[in-house]
Amino acid sequence: MSVTVADLLQLPSLRGARLAAGEGALKKLVSSISVLEFANPNLLQDSLFRNNEFFGSEIVITGFANIPLDVEAQCTNIQRLAAAGEVGLILYYVGIFVPTVDRRLVELADRLDFALIVMPENRMDLRYSDVICDVMEAIFKDQNNSALMVSDILGRAALLPEHQRTVDTVLKLLSDRIRASVVLTDGALRLLNAVSWPRMDVAQQLDQMLHGLDTLPENGGPPLEVTLDGCKHYVYRATLSSGAPLMELFIVKEGTPLALDVMHHAAEVVHLASCIWSQNHDRVVMSELVRAILRDEPIKMRRLAELLHVNIGAIHSMWVLQRGSGDPQTFQAGGLDLIQRLLRHRSGDVVADCYEGDVVVFLAWNGSAEEMHDLAEACCDRVQQAGLDGYLTICQSLVTTSDVRRAYLTIHTAQEAARQIWPGRRWFTGQEMEFTCACRELIDQGEAEIARRLSVLAPLREGTETDLVGTLSTYYLDAASSISDTAAHLFMHKNTVKYRLQQAERRLGHPVDKLPEAIALYKACALNRLLSS
Repeated sequence: MSVTVADLLQLPSLRGARLAAGEGALKKLVSSISVLEFANPNLLQDSLFRNNEFFGSEIVITGFANIPLDVEAQCTNIQRLAAAGEVGLILYYVGIFVPTVDRRLVELADRLDFALIVMPENRMDLRYSDVICDVMEAIFKDQNNSALMVSDILGRAALLPEHQRTVDTVLKLLSDRIRASVVLTDGALRLLNAVSWPRMDVAQQLDQMLHGLDTLPENGGPPLEVTLDGCKHYVYRATLSSGAPLMELFIVKEGTPLALDVMHHAAEVVHLASCIWSQNHDRVVMSELVRAILRDEPIKMRRLAELLHVNIGAIHSMWVLQRGSGDPQTFQAGGLDLIQRLLRHRSGDVVADCYEGDVVVFLAWNGSAEEMHDLAEACCDRVQQAGLDGYLTICQSLVTTSDVRRAYLTIHTAQEAARQIWPGRRWFTGQEMEFTCACRELIDQGEAEIARRLSVLAPLREGTETDLVGTLSTYYLDAASSISDTAAHLFMHKNTVKYRLQQAERRLGHPVDKLPEAIALYKACALNRLLSS
């Protein structure tokens, strides 16, 4: 595929548009176009992108009709679109819905190399359909050249963030390109990956269909014709002989057959992708199981777990050890070794490996919360004794691979801010990371929301030289509501701490530990630390 953002700007329907920001995106490839208009902008963030699904290289049309004056929400949407691999946004009806293109939007798009294309302003007669037809016609004409399919798909995948460069992503790109369902199995026809087209179909049905065939299509040859639900389907097969054991690629095309050269190029795409980004995709190794879990590839995960005799259903805990400073390779090798030795006899199944610079461990934990606390402290002690600088996060009650993926991304998003809220801490919980992300989202909402959240601390600041806010912050955030520990942190007598907390309670009109009031105070103390650091 060779259609770029720069090419789109030459189309008749876009010649009057201007590139307001994101010049670095001009050479990015465009695979499709979609419309973004949500009654509730938060649905974009919560339902569409938090599952980390790759949509890939789309350009989006919107008028921000539901959030015309909320620049923060507009920026948040652009951040999420860019993170999901989208290349740009075409903004309609500026001067009608959105009064003007805010400079914050421009600065963000430039920083992300995200194309922000503005249609002629103060024009209500412009239609989304004109641009959609123009763009899709250019893309369809370009896709007719199957000889470019291999380089196009691998080139697009190579530009993605590391966590999206997977065989599963390549299969999705391939499926969209040829508009057919794609199934990858091992040599025994056990399912590794499956992508259905259109996406409304259930991938598991493809596996059932393959095992229901009386005979398989010839490798690299003409398709096998089958009828499903009254519709004719063409089933193609290619054996990927990158070594033993083999992998089998099946393509299921509904309605009309594919040209055989398209099938050959498709097989080359998958073969190269498995060599480049998943060299052990057809081998059962622990690192591949970790990657399958973190990349939310449940089919591959279950297959690998079955052959490793790991009861994946019993694993609901994830430990992530992140490097603070020092040599990355030394940290990964030393951290993985010590954490494996620590947990080997403390839990049932333990799955551990390095991923994106972190040491990641999945385990079946049946002990108490106190035992988990002691184990986490022991782990941090060993890390320190080994001369490694690292921070540990423990996530519990993870039911699905989507939960795992979401928790892992949350840790990466929140780690730095978490250390600002709880300075000196060596390990954190998944809930604390989620809390940190919630605090950051409140800050992103702007000054008015920050002032509202901090207003609960106002009575503690008025008419006193005593740092009641600091004392309360230490009590909540550093000492787990322990007066003795608060006194130790502040280097003062515990009676002084008691006196200060009594002062705070008189000013607040309620005990500092009374729920739900304490929740707002705890969050305000955390926000105050983030803003002060």
